[in-house]
Amino acid sequence: MEVEKSTKKKRLSKNKKKSWRKVDTQELDDFLEDQRLQERTGGIIADKPDEALFFVDKELSEKKTVESKPSRKRRAQEQLKDIEVGLKPPPPKKKDKRAPAVIEKERKGIVSVKQKTATLQRKQAIKERNQRLRTKGRQPTAQYDLWGDEPGIEVGDEHYRRVTKKSKVKAPVHLQKLPSLTPAVELPHPGMSYNPDYEEYQDLYYKAYEKELQKVKEEEKIERALDLKFPTSNNAPTEHSRLQEMSEGLFHDKTADNSDDDSDIDDDVDNLSVNPPVIRDNKKDERKRKKEKQLKQKAKLAEKQKLQRMKDNSIYRLKSIKAEIRESDRIKEAKAKKKAEERAAELYQTKRLGHRKFEEPDLPLKLSDELVGSLRELKPEGNLIKDRFQSYMKRNILEPVGSINGKKLGRKYKRKVYVKKSHKDPQ
Repeated sequence: MEVEKSTKKKRLSKNKKKSWRKVDTQELDDFLEDQRLQERTGGIIADKPDEALFFVDKELSEKKTVESKPSRKRRAQEQLKDIEVGLKPPPPKKKDKRAPAVIEKERKGIVSVKQKTATLQRKQAIKERNQRLRTKGRQPTAQYDLWGDEPGIEVGDEHYRRVTKKSKVKAPVHLQKLPSLTPAVELPHPGMSYNPDYEEYQDLYYKAYEKELQKVKEEEKIERALDLKFPTSNNAPTEHSRLQEMSEGLFHDKTADNSDDDSDIDDDVDNLSVNPPVIRDNKKDERKRKKEKQLKQKAKLAEKQKLQRMKDNSIYRLKSIKAEIRESDRIKEAKAKKKAEERAAELYQTKRLGHRKFEEPDLPLKLSDELVGSLRELKPEGNLIKDRFQSYMKRNILEPVGSINGKKLGRKYKRKVYVKKSHKDPQ
């Protein structure tokens, strides 16, 4: 037996917010929307008179006769009959708007490169479209080893772009290129051995001597430029020498006058001209000057004619021209070879990465009386961390810093201080 459901609405108290949410206002919204629509389209219909809403049609409507369409077979017969009788003319041909030269080439079978390219592109597009349609429902397969060390995803991989919605960033060229071809661990000089050969030890000794000599020369250069330019404490000027210098020429001195006269005479002798004196009889007149001017003009004209003859006769000196070309090519090849060698040498050199220049560390040289003949007596020297740090700076991986021994490493940067907005003083 089915239980009849009661259709009686529940009585809800309106003084609580919970009951407010359960009130359905859809009908009210529809009514208000209809009211606004009527006001926009000419006014409310309920308020309008009947004359504004209805009109009487006094004219009789003509009955339209519906013509029955002929059947398909009937239309085909009529078309065939029109063609046979000749009543129906053939459809007009479309006017070819192309140039006459293009139409003539097409008639003769001549195809341009542009048309060939367009045909190939159309065939390729059709081929790609058919391939997409054939493989539309297939799942893509990986073209690389999923469990390998390197995934091998290329920049233009379709699967990578479809899954990640972006292209892989192309790495710069110099990422895989070493900054320097200098080996990370350089082999030590054979003369650094605990029991080196005599010639190898002498070679190392000579290199260390050359390096120390260069340091001494640089120190002497600085001393000549600074210390030797200023007098020492013994030769420094005194108060007496300063007074004597400032009072020079204030007091009369006979010996000084005599010496001044002698110096004036010597100056006059030195200022005498070596050219002979000009005599009026030896002066050039107008005729001589004109003649010299004509001779100079003739010499310039002869030089110009000579250059013109050489230019005209250049066809007869093909051998010399070929020799000059070969010589210029040889010079260019030599310059290019030298430049290539310099570029190859730069790959092994240390570049200037900062305001300091890289300084090679001192060679670990032992003097002859410090050499030992057995490993038992050998004392360990050097520091592996310092050697690695020097290698990084030499191979352009780290910026060169101050000397490792006795100086603070790294660059001291100025501390930046920021004030939070919440702690700022109100202005």
